[in-house]
Amino acid sequence: MNYEKTYKPSDLIAMNIEGGVVDITLHNLLNSLGFLDEKLKDNLCLDYIYDGDDIDITEISNQNTGKVYWKYDKNNWSSEDEILANSLLMWGEIE
Repeated sequence: MNYEKTYKPSDLIAMNIEGGVVDITLHNLLNSLGFLDEKLKDNLCLDYIYDGDDIDITEISNQNTGKVYWKYDKNNWSSEDEILANSLLMWGEIE
């Protein structure tokens, strides 16, 4: 079963940076990691599933248009994917 969480452009999560943690919106995090190349004002929809006690993020898309900005792909996992997933799992308040 898939679950969803919506992030507004003003909703803060956090990310690790050298020497600490900084607050950032998911929109800005996606931009800084190169997954978005536009100033998006629509809500983002995070799709995830439960794998036992773990949460697996499957996709991030535009809530209004359905355009997919990020999709889980274990064969092409990068350091940017790792930063995004860790930030969301630690501070994205996914339940």
